[in-house]
Amino acid sequence: MPTKTDSLSYDIRQLMKAGAFHDIVDRCHVELTLARREKRQSIEVIALLGLADAQCSLGHFDFARDYSSQALERADQIPSASLAVDALNLRARVAREGYFQTGEALDDYRRAVDIAFEAGDMRRYAQSLLGMGEIAASPADSSKHAWRVIDIARELNDEQLEARGILLLSNALIRKGDHNKASDGLLVALRKAQSVGDRLLESVIIGQQGLVLAQEAATFERGIEQQLVALDVCRGMEAIFHEFMRLYTLSMTMLAAQDLGEARAYLDQMLALAQDVQHGPYEMYTLGMLGQWQELRGKPDIAISYYGRAIESARAAGNPAYAARYLYALGAAHQSQGEFATARSYYKEAQGIYQALDDGRNATRARATILYSYLLALASRIINLLGLAPKRG
Repeated sequence: MPTKTDSLSYDIRQLMKAGAFHDIVDRCHVELTLARREKRQSIEVIALLGLADAQCSLGHFDFARDYSSQALERADQIPSASLAVDALNLRARVAREGYFQTGEALDDYRRAVDIAFEAGDMRRYAQSLLGMGEIAASPADSSKHAWRVIDIARELNDEQLEARGILLLSNALIRKGDHNKASDGLLVALRKAQSVGDRLLESVIIGQQGLVLAQEAATFERGIEQQLVALDVCRGMEAIFHEFMRLYTLSMTMLAAQDLGEARAYLDQMLALAQDVQHGPYEMYTLGMLGQWQELRGKPDIAISYYGRAIESARAAGNPAYAARYLYALGAAHQSQGEFATARSYYKEAQGIYQALDDGRNATRARATILYSYLLALASRIINLLGLAPKRG
């Protein structure tokens, strides 16, 4: 008997909850072959979506991007609004999790929101809003999207969607520094994730609970333990993005605790993971963080080397926004050494990229930094002329 669309979608969802990503790949390869032979377009799209979802989780982002784009093309040909929304949301997830391309992700999420709303598909509308909330620049925007998702999830009696909405709200509260409310929200989200058997979502929430606990000295060790539990679950599932981000959170937690040695250990694990999966954007991100770590050690000369490598990786990955970020950081490192002209050259290069990307906020920031650099250089010359410069060594 031919596979039905509903049964295949259900099976994929259940396997995703269990973290059985390889099983999804195996099943969907078979279903895709049969669907193309029998010219069953809906099954073909669902199989492509399953492949994209699983491959994204496994860290095979190039495959995931290709599958999600194929799924979107086929969904538009059928045409199917629901499958198009699913494909857009998945392609946005791949752009965000795999390539740190939030602009591209936001474009797909917005399109998905419009299609789902016009079709009256509130579950998919909420899923698209959730994605927008996860990449929102401000906690206020994340909270706004989170509450809308929670309201819709409750109307639909969808506990998994509600758990994700509450997690988004809790993360916004963490960003605001309201850890007590965030902790309450995470506990509710955890119970709902457990009730629907979503092991990966459960591990993410546990990790975020650990992040909150690590904010207080009395619960710091317990917070680290919870984050390590979440890390182990991600590794057991081969959920690469979540493993990478949990290592990032652990390193940032240790930096906040001024434990540079432990922070470096997690950064080294991030770099090893990026190199193991041979994924340039992850290596780029880690190199940038290693530059920051070296600056915190008071080693701007070594930081400059890391930022330079991060810029090269960003350009190779086709990510101008991150190239600009690291150019700006490179300028700051040179400026800290009194190399003002060199610093301004990098600030100006970053400003040009931001302007090309129509990123007015960061372009303005770069412009202001350039002006400030001129003022610092002038002040430095005056101090030197007056013989007031501190003696080195």
